[in-house]
Amino acid sequence: MAEKRKDNKGRNLLKGEGQRSNGRYYFQYKDTLGHAKVVYDWDLSELRKKEKQIIRDLEDGINGTASKMTLNQLFDLYISLKDSGSLKETSKNNYIGMWNCNLRDSELGNAEIKNIKTSHIMKFYKELKDKGLSNSTIKFFHTILVSCFNLALDDDMIRKNPVKKECIKPYKGGAKVKEALTREEQRILLDFMENSNVYNSYVPMIKYMIGTACRIGEVIGITWNDVDMKSKKIFIDHQLIYKKASDGKTKFMITDTKSESGHREIPMTNDIYNALADQRQYKMFMGTPRDYTVDGYSKFIFTTKSGKPIAPNGFNNAMKNVVETYNKRETMMAESDNRQPVLLPHISAHTFRHTGCTRMAEAGIDIKVLQRIMGHSDIAITMDVYNHVNDDRIQNELEKLESMMAV
Repeated sequence: MAEKRKDNKGRNLLKGEGQRSNGRYYFQYKDTLGHAKVVYDWDLSELRKKEKQIIRDLEDGINGTASKMTLNQLFDLYISLKDSGSLKETSKNNYIGMWNCNLRDSELGNAEIKNIKTSHIMKFYKELKDKGLSNSTIKFFHTILVSCFNLALDDDMIRKNPVKKECIKPYKGGAKVKEALTREEQRILLDFMENSNVYNSYVPMIKYMIGTACRIGEVIGITWNDVDMKSKKIFIDHQLIYKKASDGKTKFMITDTKSESGHREIPMTNDIYNALADQRQYKMFMGTPRDYTVDGYSKFIFTTKSGKPIAPNGFNNAMKNVVETYNKRETMMAESDNRQPVLLPHISAHTFRHTGCTRMAEAGIDIKVLQRIMGHSDIAITMDVYNHVNDDRIQNELEKLESMMAV
C-alpha cells in the first residue's frame, strides 16, 4: 500500500491535493468540460472548503469557470443574445443605459453571480427607491434580473435564481400617479382652451412648456432677452420664484436654476417658435406693460394683463378651473349622446414638464440630449422618465421581457 502524502506539518493530503515548496496548498481537478483546473490557498482547511464546493458543483453539473462571471458580464451576454426581432435597437439602448446608470459601476454589478444572494437584490431595490426612482423602474430591473439569472441557471452557471418574487412585493402597490398627458389628452386640452375666450390666453405658455419641458420657475422667469428668435435658441440661467421674503412679504424673486445642469441652451422647434410669436403678438394687441422688474430682470414673456409674471399657484388654479369646466361640459354632452365621457385628469405646471419629456422620449431622442434639455443633474432621473413614458409602454415593455424569459 502506497504511503500517503503529507504536508509540511505531517497532515495527510487527499487525492488531488498538494503543497508547494513555499508552503502554499493546491487542489487539481477537471471541470465539466474536461479542462484541467487548479485552486490555491495558504490554509489547508480553507482549501478543503473550496474543494467541497468544487466537488458539489461537478456533481450537479455546474460550470465552475462560467460561474465566475460577474453580473455585468451576465447582463452583457443576455443583451447580446437578443436580436432585432426580439428586442428593438432603441429598447436595447434604453436597457443598456438604465443598467449603466444604476448597476455598471456598483458593487452588485461587479459581483460574481455565484456569490449574489436574494438579500443583495433586495438591497439594490431599496437603494433605487431611496434614490427617488419609481416602482415601475424597480419592476423593470426585476424583470431584467430574473431573465439574466434564468439564463445563468439554464447554462449551469448557478444552482438557483436569487431574484425571488418576495424581492419585488414591496414595490407592486402604490404605483406613481401618471403625470404626463397622453397625446389624446393633450389634443383635447389644447382644443378646448383655444376655443375658450376665458382660457385661450394660456395656450402659448402651455405649448412653450410642453415644447421645452422647462420647470415652472424657468417658464415664468424667461424674458425676451433670454430668447433669440433669429437663431432659434433659448438660454436658461435663472428661475423666478414666488415666496415669502425676509421682511415677511410674499413676492417674486430671481434665483439660480435648481442645479448647475439647469444652465442650458435649448433649441427652438417650430412649435416653440410659433408659441413665442403668438405670445408676442397677443401682448402687443393687449398693450401689456413690459417694465415690471424683479431683481434687475424685466420684459418677462408670460405675464398677466398688467405685465406681472404669472405666479405658479395662479397658473395651477387656472388649470384646475380648465379641467373642471371641460369635465363638467363633457359629462353633460356624454349623457346627452349616451356615451362614456372622455375626461381630463388633474393638471398642474409639472404635468406639462413631464408631458414634454414624455413626448421627446416617445420620439426616441437620445437620452443624453434629453438630460441636457431637461436640465437634470443626474441621468438616473431622466432614465426614470424615459423608461416609463406612459403606463401602456411600461406594460408593453414588461410583457416583451416576460415573453423573452419564456423563450
